Amino acid sequence: MSQISRDEVSHLARLARLALTEDELDSFAGQLDAILEHVGRIQAVDVTGVEPTDNPLKAVNVFRPDVVQPSLSQQDALAGAPEVQDGQFAVPRILGEPE
Repeated sequence: MSQISRDEVSHLARLARLALTEDELDSFAGQLDAILEHVGRIQAVDVTGVEPTDNPLKAVNVFRPDVVQPSLSQQDALAGAPEVQDGQFAVPRILGEPE
């Protein structure tokens, strides 16, 4: 039995602002249904007594230690900016944000 309908895929596509063709809707409905079926199988596995883990590899911090080094001053960083406002980079407003 199908867990996700073509109409639900179409609705999700509209919410995500994706323009999908009729063929894509059919294709994605099948693919998403297969994914949901696999997730259902995984959820059905009995994990009683299995301790949860966040990383089975037990990795340790592999990053180098932070070292304080000299960097640009605010004035130097802003020196090449096309426009500066109140000590910050000034950029065009986007997405109708208020000023």
